[in-house]
Amino acid sequence: MDQLEELIRVSGYMKMLDQTNAKIIEALSRHDPRNIVAIAKSVDLPNSTVAFRIKKLMKKIDLEVNARVDFNKLGLARAFVFAEAFPGRWNTLWDALEDLGYLTYITKCYGRFYGCYSIFAFPADCKRKLKEYFDEAKRFKAISNFLFFWTTNLCEVHPNFDSYDFKKKRWIFQWEKLMEEIRNASDHLSEKLLDPKDYPIMADERDLVLLRHLEKNGVLTFKELAKTAKMSPRNVAYRYKKHLIERKLISDHMVWFLPYPYQISDICSFVIEFENEKALAKFANSLDDKVFILSYAKVLSKNTLITNTCLPKTEFPKFMGLLNCLAEAHLVRDFFHVALTLDPHKRGGVPYEFFKEGTWKCNIDKNIEKLRDMLEDTQTSRKFSL
Repeated sequence: MDQLEELIRVSGYMKMLDQTNAKIIEALSRHDPRNIVAIAKSVDLPNSTVAFRIKKLMKKIDLEVNARVDFNKLGLARAFVFAEAFPGRWNTLWDALEDLGYLTYITKCYGRFYGCYSIFAFPADCKRKLKEYFDEAKRFKAISNFLFFWTTNLCEVHPNFDSYDFKKKRWIFQWEKLMEEIRNASDHLSEKLLDPKDYPIMADERDLVLLRHLEKNGVLTFKELAKTAKMSPRNVAYRYKKHLIERKLISDHMVWFLPYPYQISDICSFVIEFENEKALAKFANSLDDKVFILSYAKVLSKNTLITNTCLPKTEFPKFMGLLNCLAEAHLVRDFFHVALTLDPHKRGGVPYEFFKEGTWKCNIDKNIEKLRDMLEDTQTSRKFSL
């Protein structure tokens, strides 16, 4: 794509953010996204107009609507891994992570770590096995270094347009105001950031299949779900209401989009260590209406937050300045970030294929053997190419 095409794409992206589309995007977060009637009523538009605009937004600005799954209630613990690649072995690292399974997201990163940023939903009863895999991967030199964090569920931030200037087509950032909001925020940690007490398995295989599809596309109808999951629409409707909703396996629906085109943005993951839990709570409690915050999660048993951000390149230094001010105010102890490429990236989801007879199957020893074979094959091919 040349520079002119890039400019046209950026311009077209911002044109899509008009007041009508903004109302629809916000309404998708407040209602069941499959209920077009309720969404249309809330924005005072015909059903057909809303449905047409949603499809156009999905095409033009890569809008996604996903079910927010509570992985803890599936017996799965969340892990973030920042893994560094040896020079020339970026793709080898990617393959090693992808082959492991239980991967819910992966993209390449650079900066503090030149390699891959990945998120796992791994069986909680064999958590230590995942760390063993990365220790072995480092020993085999599949990776040069890594940082590993067990976290709470990922909390995504619902889109809102309170700080958007529709006339000038730009977002308004008020960093000094945010600093005051953090200082005055509640110092009580929200329930969603509390360390889980246990990891019960509250779903069966069919529930997991439905969750996987809804996590990927939250606007699928029961009829479409039935066809994809090979169930009857009646069974799908029953399971959705009685299992997924009443058991709170789906805690919410998330409307995901970048507030500004990635061509003019810095998309990063920050690891922020706070002085204490109260300082962490103050920061976290100020995030849920901030458009530049994509998602965040708390590291278990630590006063550390992993925060994913999307900022225009001109505003990124000001966010860094905010973190520095928080450090001067003795709220933040330390922080670092990596830049995420998003190209390529891959989303996984609920790993139902590993769930058999009511339990999660985990065979890390077999994965380690495959990793060793893969690295030997890579070294052999290199020798022949030389």
